[in-house]
Amino acid sequence: MSGMRARQSMTFSAFQRAALRALAALTMLLATSVRSNFVFDDDPFQPVTQDETVAVGGVVTLTCSVKENDNSSLQWSNTAQQTLYFGEKRALRDNRIQLVKSTGTELIISISDVQLSDDGEYTCSIFTMPVRTARATVTVLGVPGKPVITGFDDPVEEGGKVSLTCTSSGSKPPAKLHWYRDQEEIQGRPDVVESNTDEPTYTVTSELTLTVTRDDNNALIACAVDHPSIANGDKRTEQPLSVLFSPSVSIQPESDLPREGEKFFLQCVGNGNPEPTAFVWRRKDAELPPLAKVDGAFLRFESLNKSDNGVYECEADNGIGMGDITHTLLVQDQEDSDLFILTSSLPSSSAFPTDSPEPSVSTSTEDETIPPFSSSSSSTTFPTSTLTISSTLPPFTSAPSTLPPSPEVPTTPLSNALFPDLTLLPSSVPTRTPPSSPSSSPATPSSVPRLNGVHTFTDPTAMSTSSGVDHAVIGGVVAVIVFIMLCLLIVLGRYLIRHKGTYLTHEAKGSDDAPDADTAIINAEGGHSGVDDKKEYFI
Repeated sequence: MSGMRARQSMTFSAFQRAALRALAALTMLLATSVRSNFVFDDDPFQPVTQDETVAVGGVVTLTCSVKENDNSSLQWSNTAQQTLYFGEKRALRDNRIQLVKSTGTELIISISDVQLSDDGEYTCSIFTMPVRTARATVTVLGVPGKPVITGFDDPVEEGGKVSLTCTSSGSKPPAKLHWYRDQEEIQGRPDVVESNTDEPTYTVTSELTLTVTRDDNNALIACAVDHPSIANGDKRTEQPLSVLFSPSVSIQPESDLPREGEKFFLQCVGNGNPEPTAFVWRRKDAELPPLAKVDGAFLRFESLNKSDNGVYECEADNGIGMGDITHTLLVQDQEDSDLFILTSSLPSSSAFPTDSPEPSVSTSTEDETIPPFSSSSSSTTFPTSTLTISSTLPPFTSAPSTLPPSPEVPTTPLSNALFPDLTLLPSSVPTRTPPSSPSSSPATPSSVPRLNGVHTFTDPTAMSTSSGVDHAVIGGVVAVIVFIMLCLLIVLGRYLIRHKGTYLTHEAKGSDDAPDADTAIINAEGGHSGVDDKKEYFI
């Protein structure tokens, strides 16, 4: 029993001694590391270094400096403790390593085309008594490769699931992968990291599962790599989605105003993946018209008729599914369509302000009466003319008809004096104006009431003419009067010039041959010497 206790005591003491030795070695190692990486302000000969990080293929610069120097040289050594430079002298023949600067207090070298094998600790030493050292850690980043997306080869139908896998290799440390749909980030499964054989790099894999809809068709699914060795977005791969879905259908008519007697067609448009190729036309509650012809996506009418009115249905099939839609066809009369075009082309009278209420206009059609129209007041007077158009024009007869009272037209004193019986009625006679093209008259009537087939429009083109009719008529009349007076004066003057002269009475008859006046008087008939000469002048 005592022997067993002695053996246990000896074993325990040996274990204690081994533990103490390991603790002492660790303490010395930590002390050396702390001394080499920290700068002591009270030791001006302690070298100072800095850790560096560089990507594979890049250039790293190592700098070692001291505050003071006692003519000792600085030295850089690699991770295998091989001397690279001792002062200005190259020690290792490696053309990638170059001297940048060498002074008594500073030694700078550079390593180009860095490889993963260059990763590790580099030592800077100064050979003083004792020798002082400092270490710089160079971290070489493995640049990840461009990601590769797999798992999506064939199109998938709407509502199905798509599983995608993104893989990137060669990164150090391991890269991070991100998924995007167009520009929106979406979450995939956590990354799976695997170490590469015989290389200090990693391969990262991420998976994404999506339930697709028709909105995902042609959407771009992207996988991007996030790593400190590259800028964001430098490593990105995109994969477009192809989703199969049934078509959505619409019917496009040739025009919005189908007119009787004209050619016309309806086009069936289907939007699906793939595009629909089979179309079926039907007419609800009836057969297709005999003059209607099915031409694929088109339903063509050779000559529209009122009997073609109805609801038409188009069904499109693309092999994935079918879609259908209906369209109601209403054929317009030729006269109604012409009236619609005229209505849409006439300008609106509401754009012109009026000063006083316009005269009311009433139109009688059989037993119904159209109520008069009235307009609001403003600052300027613009007389307007009224255009009445009927879809069925009655024949003209000599029967008396009642016209609405004509509005009072302002006149001048001159026109009243010259023509007291003249009455100017600029708007009392209806005027038929041909419709103008939409390009020349972009405005439309503000109101087009229709009662018993009678349409009433306000024509602003008569406003400028009626507003100046008084002055135009007066000026014309005055010009005519002046012209007539001038003609009369000319004729009268010519007449007076031709008939001016002296005419003798019978008492002076025969006095032409007398040598003097006295003899003429004596020779005159009934000659009385004491009678005064009598002369008549005709003017």
